[in-house]
Amino acid sequence: MTKLKKTYTNEDDLPVLGVEPYIELIQASSSSETNQEDAKLGLMLLWLSDHVLDVTDNELAPFGITESKLDLLLLLTLHEERRATPSALAKRLGITRASATSMLDWLEKRNLVVRNHSKEDRRKIYVSLTDEGRTFIAEVLPTYWSSCASNLIDLEPDERKVFEKLVSKLLKSIQRKLKVER
Repeated sequence: MTKLKKTYTNEDDLPVLGVEPYIELIQASSSSETNQEDAKLGLMLLWLSDHVLDVTDNELAPFGITESKLDLLLLLTLHEERRATPSALAKRLGITRASATSMLDWLEKRNLVVRNHSKEDRRKIYVSLTDEGRTFIAEVLPTYWSSCASNLIDLEPDERKVFEKLVSKLLKSIQRKLKVER
């Protein structure tokens, strides 16, 4: 593996490396069955995913919420006619029950959701939006949708169509692997 000349602007900073050292690492450490070009593209997809979440979280910061917490609120919004349990929310979001509980604690503390015990079975808990939660979502969604749209600003219309087809195909493939759908 080639040694890179690293320039540090601060003793605590790590240098920006670009993709080349990662390609070298893929070549040096992947199994013979791994398609190295696919590994590189998969890595870039992970980076893209991280950056998209960072951009979205930055846009949502003035509202004091992250994309993951908003995702839970959106799920409750879209399923308001049903009684949602913390377990069902965790399963649909592809997160642990503990993570869902932590998010619900945070949302409940801000009066955006409420948890109520079932009248039939006190062990069962249902989660629903509060009026304040509905108002909050109505205020946040224009910014959220604008943030989603801004991720594609550099793509031409024909590129967007190709990208949509590719992303849809990848999304279906990953959902099959995870046995989770949106």
